[in-house]
Amino acid sequence: MNKIVFAAVGAALSLSALAGEMKLSLQAYTFRDRSFTETVETAKRLGFTRIESYPGQRLGGGMEGTTDYNSIKPETIRQLKDFMDKSGVRLVSYGVTGAGSDEQWDKLMNFAKALGIELIQIESGLGKEAYDMAENAAKRHNVKVSLHNHTQDGGRPKAVLETLRGRGPMIGAGSDIGHWARAGEIPLEGIKLLKGKFFCLHFVDVSSKRYGYRDVPLGSGVIDVKAVLDELKAQNFDGFVTVEYEHQSPTLESEVAACARWFKAWQRGEIAAGSRIDSDHISALWTGIATNGKADTWKLAEEAKAQIELAKKLESMRLLEIDEPTIKGNKRGYGAEQPPRAFGTNRDYKYCQVWEGKAFVSCGLKTAAAAKVYTVSSSNDNANRDPVEWVLYGSDDGADWKELDHRKDQFFATRYLLKGFEIANPRTCRYYKLEILKHGGDKDMQFSRVGFYADK
Repeated sequence: MNKIVFAAVGAALSLSALAGEMKLSLQAYTFRDRSFTETVETAKRLGFTRIESYPGQRLGGGMEGTTDYNSIKPETIRQLKDFMDKSGVRLVSYGVTGAGSDEQWDKLMNFAKALGIELIQIESGLGKEAYDMAENAAKRHNVKVSLHNHTQDGGRPKAVLETLRGRGPMIGAGSDIGHWARAGEIPLEGIKLLKGKFFCLHFVDVSSKRYGYRDVPLGSGVIDVKAVLDELKAQNFDGFVTVEYEHQSPTLESEVAACARWFKAWQRGEIAAGSRIDSDHISALWTGIATNGKADTWKLAEEAKAQIELAKKLESMRLLEIDEPTIKGNKRGYGAEQPPRAFGTNRDYKYCQVWEGKAFVSCGLKTAAAAKVYTVSSSNDNANRDPVEWVLYGSDDGADWKELDHRKDQFFATRYLLKGFEIANPRTCRYYKLEILKHGGDKDMQFSRVGFYADK
């Protein structure tokens, strides 16, 4: 992991005080599992003060219908405006949507103006007639329109540039850099090519192709998001930077909160060039702001801070040497993924087996010792294979086991995430056993890099 360079941040500093020229926003589709009013409340709790809505999300909050501009009633629009005014979150953009006639565009634009929406997102790759109609509507109503992309050819940077050629200032680009990466484009090159054309961006970091290009916290994926933001800043871009998660992660709120914290860290110049940071470490930058949220919102940040402090502590401890012939597991794993690969410091090793309700690995030390800390790591793929609950035992003879530590409700925010745990009841032991009681629900279970540390 590259070193993160950051200055001291006062614990009382609020997120709103960190605002820069670019405007951080959240696409409501990220939390499509809940109503729009619940999404707004979630966004505020996670550190966002702006939101982009999309057509079709259930309104909630006692309001009938959805966010679809075609079907929402005038009275409901007034109710929604009142809710937004009281929420502390601004509804700034809407999409991806569209209209097929001047009359329908007027309806869309009137909906937008009634709610204070500044920008309408429409799809890239449409014909000239569709963009003529959109641009004319934008001019009539003084509401800008931007071209959004998925992975279609018409959404690639060169195609968007050609579409916008000769058009006026009311229509521009609203590109999704995550979808660019999935389509094989290099986002930084696209940003440079479309200089001066952006009204907003869907700002997404993604995992490698090997892991399906899934959405990941900013700064922890394959896109050089810092370089992209640096370039946008050099272009004097002052539009919306909209976080969107299409992947429904089991730690979704924590990952989205990490995105907000990473962006704020970048604004303050606290992210080093070329950084690739686990979301836990991103969160740790912002533990001082935890008082502005609810306890559950900041659980990841508090845990991350503890893990970073523990990593420093491990440097001052000694890794206990395992007697490899003594290693045992409850059953054989897949291929080379056998019990010995549960131990050690090689992140590419793991112990993976078919889950049958419980599992364990045990080992003997070359010399009996009182471990004070132990480590467990997630591995390379499916997060639902990660252990969730386990018990650590110690023994003098490998037969009579005493409970040393019990962990529940554990989660690993990223792949290859090494976590450390202080042993609740340390004692001098010759043998140690880690028994997994629950995991994430996959047919397989896996973990790696189990290690034991004692005082030097």
